[in-house]
Amino acid sequence: MVTVAFPALDAPGSVGVPTQRSGDGAHAAGFAAGFAAGARAAARTAARAQAVADQRRLADEHRRTAEHAAALAALAAATRGAQSRTAPVLAEAEATLLRCALELAEAVLGVELSDGATGAVAALARVAAADVEPVVVRLNPDDVRALGPDPELPDGARLVADPSLARGDAVADLPDGWLDARIGTALDRARAALASGGAS
Repeated sequence: MVTVAFPALDAPGSVGVPTQRSGDGAHAAGFAAGFAAGARAAARTAARAQAVADQRRLADEHRRTAEHAAALAALAAATRGAQSRTAPVLAEAEATLLRCALELAEAVLGVELSDGATGAVAALARVAAADVEPVVVRLNPDDVRALGPDPELPDGARLVADPSLARGDAVADLPDGWLDARIGTALDRARAALASGGAS
């Protein structure tokens, strides 16, 4: 018996009809080449998109930083403007309040000292509180009468009526000078202290 062998039609070097298998390789190679080209194009597109997004993000950050700086500058300018308008008003209000407080104190003291005995006792108390040793305590004549015949005086002092003094005022003559315990003088000192900023 004779054995007959037929050549394979899809063997390398054979001339014959191309088979599906040789077409599959070309197709796969074309697919791989197209996929690689597409991947490279997609990577380039993604890189460009990322660069654009990064530029936009940086531009947005710069814009926000500039907006914040402008807002802070506007706020600082508004604060300075408000302070420049309100500081004089507040200073004037404070001065008015202090002046009114002194006027009220003066009025209250005037009413309080209009009672002869109260004013005279208060005048002597101011001299005694000064912790000095007066030789003479001078009071308004009405205050001297209101104190009666035996007023309590600092040790060694004598009482003298002085018509130049207002009700409730006192001046003490000391061995080395004098003590001004007049209400008006005390209020003037308070006004001067407030005017020079002593109240701040």
